[in-house]
Amino acid sequence: MSSNLFTQPNNLQEQSQDNQDLKKRKEDHAIEIRNTKRQEVLKKHRQPQQQTNQQEQLKQSIPQYGQNLAINSVDPTLRESLDHIYSMQFKNEQFQQLIICLNNQDIIQQHQGCIGLRKLLSVEDQPPIQMAIDSNCVPRFIEFIKQNQYPILTLEAAWCLTNIASGTTHQTQSIIDKGAIPLFCRLLNSLYTDISEQAIWAIGNISGDCNTYRDMILKCDGLNPLVKILMNTTDKKTIKHGSWALSNLCRGRPLPQYELVKNAIEPICKVLQSETDTEVLTDCAWAISYLSDGNEERIQRVIDTGAVSGLVRLIGHQLLSILIPCLRTLGNICTGNDEQTDIVLNHGALPQLFQLINHEKKAVRREACWVLSNIAAGNSDQIAQIVRNVSYVELLFTKIQNEPVEISREASWVISNCTSQGYPEDIRRLVELGVLKVFINLLQTSQDSKQLAVVLESLNHILAQGETTFKIGNDNPFSLQLEALGALDTIEELQQHPDNDVYVKSIRILEKYYELENQIEQEF
Repeated sequence: MSSNLFTQPNNLQEQSQDNQDLKKRKEDHAIEIRNTKRQEVLKKHRQPQQQTNQQEQLKQSIPQYGQNLAINSVDPTLRESLDHIYSMQFKNEQFQQLIICLNNQDIIQQHQGCIGLRKLLSVEDQPPIQMAIDSNCVPRFIEFIKQNQYPILTLEAAWCLTNIASGTTHQTQSIIDKGAIPLFCRLLNSLYTDISEQAIWAIGNISGDCNTYRDMILKCDGLNPLVKILMNTTDKKTIKHGSWALSNLCRGRPLPQYELVKNAIEPICKVLQSETDTEVLTDCAWAISYLSDGNEERIQRVIDTGAVSGLVRLIGHQLLSILIPCLRTLGNICTGNDEQTDIVLNHGALPQLFQLINHEKKAVRREACWVLSNIAAGNSDQIAQIVRNVSYVELLFTKIQNEPVEISREASWVISNCTSQGYPEDIRRLVELGVLKVFINLLQTSQDSKQLAVVLESLNHILAQGETTFKIGNDNPFSLQLEALGALDTIEELQQHPDNDVYVKSIRILEKYYELENQIEQEF
């Protein structure tokens, strides 16, 4: 037996991929957890009525950023009128009257029209969004924000536009066309916290509508003020709304330009590690799953925040809307370099991943197998952590044989990757534990061409290792075992398979490892 059983072989003639190629495997339809995306977290929200008096909130607010300036006092006459306006109840029958007030030159009338319309637009059941658009309210709201002369009027106008943005894409377009995006990005920097928080809500609604609007906000530098707010606040409401808005800016396909969203990684990871609110965790978990999907630079930026420990903890969460994106993020990290994968392993992820492949939900089992396949695409030491635990290997064999094909295929990838880059002794260990029998059975029963190709590739790795490391005289012990298990007939039949990849891999095994037998058969 060779003395270098625990050294990585460099001379396998048929290594089809290096470990980086294996790690980057992303099937088009793999792990599309559509039903657990929380319907994209209901990307849009209408801001409801609040019981507190907005005027009093503004008068009592102290800016969180910039100069430490208190809110300017409201003119006594206006203050008295606002107290009355805020106490009023408004109905849809008063809509046209409110439009007249909105367009009046009198400042008190403007406040009444804006506040009344905001209250109507804030109702849960059929708010008059289209009526407001058709009545040409949007330009008036925009005008009030641009003037920025009366803080309460600015707030109420922004609130109205926010609720219009919670409507259909066409309705959202009506405020975009009038220049709302640059205005809301500017309002994020307002000294008045109520106004900046209203801008957060608007940014969340607009970016949640479509990727085009998301990208428009990013190009207007709408993300960095939001990052600043989240990094400097301890207010639970601001954290909740800010995390949701930031999440909408970071998600979606195609992904936003990384340079425009990379600054979101630190605040999102900060919130992810410190918050317990499930909605906040869901928003941040999905956001970081998108932000970590990419090259090693992205991955390292996530790691540098210290988020891995929290991610490993959260894959034990009972809510799928939190568990799955955290699992996805760990899988993304494991597509990075070996040192990055080691960070995940060093935080104790492996035992939890093997628990999750027994999860009651198929989506979780499949995702966990995908993460394991990325770990198995690492270096020999990382593979050894899987292969040298008999219970892990036996569980993977069970998944290969008994799960639906979408999970069985992912489990097959775990073993296949182990055979590609594992230590010779660990490949022999897999053979001793029965991998050949498991794979032959799969070749005989699976109808999935991708899985068949994965298994054939893995058999090629095993046979190559037998040829280079474990040969006894002229005999390859692994090829003999495979033949004894009746695999040749099965592999020969696969030469007729309609999938070209299956055909090529079958031919390769037969020609390379059973050439002598084929020649003898031809002689007779």
